[in-house]
Amino acid sequence: MSVLARNQMAACAPSAARPAAAAARPLAPRAPARGTSNAAAPAAKAPAPRRDARAAAAVSVAEPAAAAAVGPSRDTYFTLRHEIVRSHFPTALGVEDFVSRVERALSQFGFNGNNAIAMTNLCRDEVTTILKAEIESVFGSSFNTNGLGGVLTCGVTGMGAGLSHSPVCPEGRERYVFFASPHCAVDEHGELGAISRPNRPGKSCACGAMAASLAQLQSEGLDSNVRVPGVHDPLDPEMSILKQRLARRIQAENMEPANMNLADITSVAERVIADDLEFLISKAVDTSKADYAVVTGVQIHNWSTDLAGANFEFVAPTRAYAVVNGVRTDIDLESVPPLTPRQLNTIAGGVPGLEAGISSAGQSMHTLQSMSASYLTDVICSSELPQPRDYLRGKPNPLNMPGEAKA
Repeated sequence: MSVLARNQMAACAPSAARPAAAAARPLAPRAPARGTSNAAAPAAKAPAPRRDARAAAAVSVAEPAAAAAVGPSRDTYFTLRHEIVRSHFPTALGVEDFVSRVERALSQFGFNGNNAIAMTNLCRDEVTTILKAEIESVFGSSFNTNGLGGVLTCGVTGMGAGLSHSPVCPEGRERYVFFASPHCAVDEHGELGAISRPNRPGKSCACGAMAASLAQLQSEGLDSNVRVPGVHDPLDPEMSILKQRLARRIQAENMEPANMNLADITSVAERVIADDLEFLISKAVDTSKADYAVVTGVQIHNWSTDLAGANFEFVAPTRAYAVVNGVRTDIDLESVPPLTPRQLNTIAGGVPGLEAGISSAGQSMHTLQSMSASYLTDVICSSELPQPRDYLRGKPNPLNMPGEAKA
């Protein structure tokens, strides 16, 4: 067994038995500020490491009758699942709600799927496909700069390659939308790192690279992993770069790996990746010729054990802003109203395995969409190509495709 595999298993092993009450879960829901600088923003002050909130977040929910799987019982359960995630990532929004808010906010600055290219930087893990698919339903096929754990290694050349594929607006300007997000699993019981993967029995881990990095930093210490930038293991380049970048940031923020959990190191990774992205943008983007937007955060998988119950995807946004004609405007996604469940169901287009509901976590209204096991399997494991109209359902002119009648 490889060192990476052993570290993943150790980091994601359950530390305590689950409460008996938490083992019972309901049936799956029935399917049907301004600035003018383009320089990178200063690093955010590190939050105090959080304790493992599994025990506090685990909830007891009696299994409802099938007829009660919608309405208040459903929304109460959605709220409880949302609260489990927010105990680790307090700003978490349902992924569909998150992308909808981003789309509506950026439209006010002139960005849409016809005139902008999405640049996505996620982990290489296939489960990040859920977020990628939501982004691409709005902005079309994206240029990805993915790395292990979400570490950004494409450099200026890779970034420039993606930018050169952007649509050109009639006035000659280009528009780019940058998404960057490491990911972390938090299962239905609140266990960090735990995830059940479609068609793979037993418990898995996400993010495995992040869990392995944490385990190695805890056992080896920071000093041995803080190296000169640019030095990496040629046989394991992305993992060694990820661990070095994390070690330097943890040391700079006066944090101790021994006191950190998977949510803590994932949040550190988000700050590292967001700062690296902004630095590359400052080198690759010419604001006299292009406008751009940046949206960063953490993707969270809140899936049920063996995918037997309701499954949710979240994003905890951290930075969101648009730079138009060289002027930066920050965007507060929390202040953008959520869509209603009816609107989310309409956007889903009747796809089986999706059901929207309400969460009141954090004393405010949020909209979540649960996903069935069959839906996750279809999106992540299916070898079938997506139907064009489903894939581009969020594009302004989805019918204008080769071989089809023009709208």
